[in-house]
Amino acid sequence: MINIRKLISLLFASVLFLSFSTQSFAIDKLHFLIGGGAGGGWDGTARGTGEALTKSGMLKSASFENMSRGGGGKALSFLIIQNLRELY
Repeated sequence: MINIRKLISLLFASVLFLSFSTQSFAIDKLHFLIGGGAGGGWDGTARGTGEALTKSGMLKSASFENMSRGGGGKALSFLIIQNLRELY
């Protein structure tokens, strides 16, 4: 059983490794929806990630939107509603 798990893990890692292109890429825009208030932990993490991606050249611009209340529930609800609107 352990050998099968190792084999599956190795195959999965190989597929992931081979699926990445060797050329660099850049995304034009990325909008972060932050499920917490400005200045909080999630806010700092999202803004730090956006800054790091921008400085590395992987991202051309980043925008941020805070949706506090409900422990991230408001932001999650927003994402679900937006997805349903796009589907129907």
